[in-house]
Amino acid sequence: MINMIKADFYRIFKSKAFYIGIFFMLLMVGVSIYLIEPGYIGMSAGLVETNATPEENLAASQSDELSLTAEDLTGMSIKEMRAATRKLKHYKLDRDIISANMNLYYIFIFITALAVAADFSGSCIKNTLSSAISRKQYFLSKVIFINLCCIGLLFLNTYVTYFSNILFNGKNLASGFGEVTKATLQQLPAILALVAVETGLAFMLKKTALFNTVTIPLAMIFQMLLSLAVALFKIKESYLSYEPQAMLAKLSGNPSGSYLAHSYLLCGAVIIVFYCLGYMCFRKAEIK
Repeated sequence: MINMIKADFYRIFKSKAFYIGIFFMLLMVGVSIYLIEPGYIGMSAGLVETNATPEENLAASQSDELSLTAEDLTGMSIKEMRAATRKLKHYKLDRDIISANMNLYYIFIFITALAVAADFSGSCIKNTLSSAISRKQYFLSKVIFINLCCIGLLFLNTYVTYFSNILFNGKNLASGFGEVTKATLQQLPAILALVAVETGLAFMLKKTALFNTVTIPLAMIFQMLLSLAVALFKIKESYLSYEPQAMLAKLSGNPSGSYLAHSYLLCGAVIIVFYCLGYMCFRKAEIK
């Protein structure tokens, strides 16, 4: 199994698709740092809460620091907007960019497709399973490999954001190293849940084209269905904070202990369900 994981690492570092994913991740970070505003792929940007602590919010309200409204931003050039935002004393850009880590969901698709779906599409899985490795070992090796890659990308994204923000925008808009690390660790269960969804679907759908067709629009379709459900059934707004993008935003800030507990229980349930479904489908699948 260890040899399989090593082989997957070798293969992914030789893949152009992997570096395309890295490029888009760095591009999103670079644009966000230049504009001093996190970029979102999705519909839930409005659910993102401030990453300032209650003490920082109180200090900001009592100070003379500049606050920016939508009206203020209208008609501003990028240069003017950057200059105005950099005067904010309690705004931490790196934490705000980390709150938009739902964007990594789309990068993880590259990893999962290369690790699992490509094996089915290329029919090389038949040769692998005909050797000494069992389906259980194959499944576990893929799960471990995908999780290691995605966790590595998560922290790479965090620290590239942190250091690039300091270099380009100065320390005024930067959090402490420990703060961004803590925010990322708090997000980790939600990230692992997203990875579990993609991995489970890869083993259920098998073919790369079908996997991409389902997973790429999945997050936005879920958000649209949730918005529709809220409008039709008047769901409590508190439940909306457990939507993946909103959850990642809250977890990057200063969530309450009860919210952390409920979020992690939900993430744990998602992880168990999708890995079980993926393994059951893979165990019964006819390998061609």
